Amino acid sequence: MKITYDSAVDAVNIIFKKGKVFKTLEVAKEMFLDLDKNGKPLYLEIIGAREKFGKELNTATFENFSFNNVFTGDKRVMTFN
Repeated sequence: MKITYDSAVDAVNIIFKKGKVFKTLEVAKEMFLDLDKNGKPLYLEIIGAREKFGKELNTATFENFSFNNVFTGDKRVMTFN
């Protein structure tokens, strides 16, 4: 899994696994889930991330894993410790 923040469009992108997108569902307002042909999740995009997460974009925790921020251009990549 990989989580990125793209400041150019203010979106958090969660990549569960790479693959060909078969269908995209809007699961909540400004939240889009991409599925493969078997209905398995590939990507989740959250638009308006700054408004939704605020300062939490600087640090994130996923279950019991902490993430470190790594900056690449205008994208912030969070990787497992």
